[in-house]
Amino acid sequence: MYLKLQNLLFPTGIKFETQWNLFYRGERMRYDAEQEILCLPKYRVADFMSYLNAFSLHKWKKYTNLQAVRLHLRLQGECLVRLVGYTLDVHSPAKTVLAEQSYILNDSGEIVMDYPASDSVLLAFEVETDSDCQLFGGWYEGSFAEIDHRVVNLSIATTTFKKEEFIQSNLKLLQNELLNSDDEIRNHLWIHVIDNGRTLVPDQWNSDKITIHPNKNVGGAGGFTRGMIESMEQPEDITHVLLMDDDVIILPESIRRMYYLLSMLKPEFDEYFVSGAMLCYEEMNIQHEDIGFVHADGSYGPQKNELDHTLLRDILECDQEYLDRQHMYAGWWFCCIPMKMIKQNGLPLPLFIRGDDVEFSLRNHAKFITMNGICIWHMGFTYKFNASMELYQVHRNSLILQAVSEVCQNVDFMNRMTKLFRARMLSLDYNGAELILDAIEDFLKGPEFIMQDLGEQIMKEKSKKNEKMVDLREFSDLDIDLDEVYQDPPRTFLRKWLYRITYNGHRFCSESRLKEGPGIVAFDWFYSPEHNFWYKKLLAVNPHLQMGSMRVFSKEKYRELNKRSKRLLAEYKNTRAAVEEKYRENKKQMTSVEFWKKYLEL
Repeated sequence: MYLKLQNLLFPTGIKFETQWNLFYRGERMRYDAEQEILCLPKYRVADFMSYLNAFSLHKWKKYTNLQAVRLHLRLQGECLVRLVGYTLDVHSPAKTVLAEQSYILNDSGEIVMDYPASDSVLLAFEVETDSDCQLFGGWYEGSFAEIDHRVVNLSIATTTFKKEEFIQSNLKLLQNELLNSDDEIRNHLWIHVIDNGRTLVPDQWNSDKITIHPNKNVGGAGGFTRGMIESMEQPEDITHVLLMDDDVIILPESIRRMYYLLSMLKPEFDEYFVSGAMLCYEEMNIQHEDIGFVHADGSYGPQKNELDHTLLRDILECDQEYLDRQHMYAGWWFCCIPMKMIKQNGLPLPLFIRGDDVEFSLRNHAKFITMNGICIWHMGFTYKFNASMELYQVHRNSLILQAVSEVCQNVDFMNRMTKLFRARMLSLDYNGAELILDAIEDFLKGPEFIMQDLGEQIMKEKSKKNEKMVDLREFSDLDIDLDEVYQDPPRTFLRKWLYRITYNGHRFCSESRLKEGPGIVAFDWFYSPEHNFWYKKLLAVNPHLQMGSMRVFSKEKYRELNKRSKRLLAEYKNTRAAVEEKYRENKKQMTSVEFWKKYLEL
């Protein structure tokens, strides 16, 4: 039997109009949005070897029993259609012409071309025009044995908090392109919107396929857990739950492609998570992450380097099979989890936000499937640094996930935290240093602390310690070179010694010896001792948004935080084993349906 596996996508909508290289390569062509036609001028080559329109042959072969592939196109005009395959020769793209055929279509007509057997990694096609042509659409089709088909019932669980514009736009897309389509998926898809802000009107959306669930503000962890519970308890036998952020641009086609992949999946992969890539809303061709991992130093980051999907090499590199790293996880901006894994290994931890997806992946020893074109664009991810999130929430939860599930045992999160504490102090970011100490203190309170519904209250309290950024024009009297913010100038031995011995002027040094400043430093993770050296004031700058915040030297604050740090580190050393044992004892309870129903007041 043949199944339509992948529809041809065109650059529709305002955000995609200037991103045509994600859909086809080369010069921009006119897209008639009203008639949904891509207009191909005479004597041009339209190359569909792109991130969104190439076909991942090697992955379909690996994860399913795909037997053959063919291409359907609806065209009008005189042209040559060329079937091509691509591989990477070390790091250089290598193209193979697999077949080609000329067509003269005076009226709109459908053509079908079979791809010959090939060792190519990605399949694509080109249309070389001998007249003005029109491309009305198309798709890739795969051949399978009927016995390979499995029933997939997919539930989408998305958590939203006062982002009505995004969530309602995405619901309309899913409704129009999937639920109201004539595609098989419409009979196997349900949507649960967990409204933590309680700002949506359920009656405007509720149907047999979409349900709005007004919810307490229990963060992403609580919202996604509510979505899992609702999916488990709905009448239909849900096989997979897709967790998806609210403030994202989605392509319903990504969900459709994933559905057909799951429906033909080989049995040995039925416990794999499907991890959709996060591309940057602000730079739509740039991929930030599809799978992340916990680094040995306790930081988090993507498995793959930053990729530019307008580059042929990056498209191929992204779809390669990468070697597994230790401590890999899938972010919940787009993560599809088999229901059997949820039932076997429990629900997420009540972490409110940050780290819940990491812990869940690691606890489940998750393996992952990624594929070009299965993705979202995340809103507001780039150029933002939120201290209460990054310094408090992430590090508190890192200690908790390590304790509860005994994962990342070779990762020294505390060493990272002490180094960060020192860097924030030396950069005069006393609030940031305090947030790190808050993270340690709250971890030591044990599981009872996170088992209370305090997440929203905690985040409000901690967010008060975020730096208040203002427009750099308010510092117009200063000479601010934004190009130097992320430079790390070399230091002389003397300046290095003085910086260390005086803790950047905080001890053994008269304040009168410090420069008035301000010195200019980065607002985020970047740390340059030379930029910090012996200033009474530092201007922390976000060069991307051209905003800044003034930090002021304080020996009193240094002494206060240094004293607290020593006390907390001693307490951590003396009580860590007992505290971790308590977390482990409460793991089963914290991840149970009974606990979560009480927590969510269901």
